[in-house]
Amino acid sequence: MSLLRLESVSRSFWRGTTEIRVLRDVSLEVGTGDFVAVYGQRNAGKTTLLKVAAGFEPVDAGRVTLHGDDLGRMSRRRFARLHRDQIGWVEHAGPRSYGLSMRAYVAMPLLGEMGATEAQRRAGSTLADVGAEDCSDRQWDELSDAARMLVAIAHALVRRPDVLIVDDPTVGLGMSDRDLVIGLLRQTADDHGVGILMAVPDMPAMVYADRVHSLGRGRLVSPAGSPARDRDNILEFPGGRGTA
Repeated sequence: MSLLRLESVSRSFWRGTTEIRVLRDVSLEVGTGDFVAVYGQRNAGKTTLLKVAAGFEPVDAGRVTLHGDDLGRMSRRRFARLHRDQIGWVEHAGPRSYGLSMRAYVAMPLLGEMGATEAQRRAGSTLADVGAEDCSDRQWDELSDAARMLVAIAHALVRRPDVLIVDDPTVGLGMSDRDLVIGLLRQTADDHGVGILMAVPDMPAMVYADRVHSLGRGRLVSPAGSPARDRDNILEFPGGRGTA
């Protein structure tokens, strides 16, 4: 079942009088329980693609739909409600308030719709689900890079969204921590039916994905060998080859 769909999406920015075309006629679909990965070098437009998919960036052409509803045609109030309830956005930044425990940080998206006690209970449960229960009473600056990413995923999952959008969860991680984090995303898709769209800069991080796309010069390409669930599979990308 299709959850998130980009249909012939284009997005440009202007630098002075020069138009920079970041996305060109990009189409992409994420279904229930899908794990879709987008590979691209630095400045390939991966973050822009994710922001467009989440509705944070407008499109110049094409459309983005969630459950068939066009994000670009929604009122601000309806979009805010839909985004709050159905799209989980994984941030690297962490809490903006010092002295906040990770349980309180993960509980923040729930405040206003349930009491503080219930929000903290669900936050603790979500931290345990992602393997970060021991981070509950710690602060952001006390965590390793891997623990921060687990907490960031918990923060995005606590509202139980339909889609999770993740911008390079492997930054600063060694191989074992990378496998831990990407394996968690795979498990989240499999166990809870969450559709996941992830952007990464290198191929080893994509071995758990159902489908892999390469983004370059604004265009999205499905490389030979996709899907990439088999670690022994050879993925061919424009301009080179790599072993997953």
